[in-house]
Amino acid sequence: MIKFFRKIRQQLLTENKFGKYLVYAIGEIILVIIGILIALAINDQSKKRDNNKLLDSYIIQLNAEVDSNLKKLNDNKDETTQILTELDTLIKILVNKEYDNPKLLSKSIFIISNTKFNPLTVTYENLIFSGDLKLFEDLNLRNSISETYASFKDIKISEDIDEKLINIYSQDYLMSNARFINMTQSLDNFGKDAYFENTVIARMTTLSQNRNAYENSIESLKKLKNTFSELQK
Repeated sequence: MIKFFRKIRQQLLTENKFGKYLVYAIGEIILVIIGILIALAINDQSKKRDNNKLLDSYIIQLNAEVDSNLKKLNDNKDETTQILTELDTLIKILVNKEYDNPKLLSKSIFIISNTKFNPLTVTYENLIFSGDLKLFEDLNLRNSISETYASFKDIKISEDIDEKLINIYSQDYLMSNARFINMTQSLDNFGKDAYFENTVIARMTTLSQNRNAYENSIESLKKLKNTFSELQK
């Protein structure tokens, strides 16, 4: 087509028909512009297809992370609930001053029992560092993804406070009363002081905060998983 216009142009120049040449020149320019627009449109469609494939890949990977993190969080929640149950028995023993109860020593081990949540965040970190989070054009979905992963930070804050309490108890109480750890030695005074009882109460508080953080994150992950399921339908 371009060769045809060039041939006509040459013929018109030869015949000195400037007016008609101008018309054909404009037509040639328009043809070139149309060609460029078509090429851009094809490139844009190709880019959209590539982005959609990448988006589908991210959704699959995020779904896998959601499943993994949900399992970890539910396990942590169950274990935390079990520890709280054991400490609840211990605090009842202390409140009733049943210091001769054999469960006092066996349940006291749960004061230093804890669980840590180690989330899987590789896909989300890739989305952030690559800037591909913008591929999720739905702003509400994008915010939901970010808020869900941000909830893991709340868990870490809560767990760090809990772990700090355990460390203080271990250093200030267990280490200074190491003789009580050896069951062959006298345990007559073990658990009878206010520090011990207050530590049990404080530990139950921090564990409850951990469990609440787990539950909030679990709820966010479930909502996110449901949203992904709707997108894939």
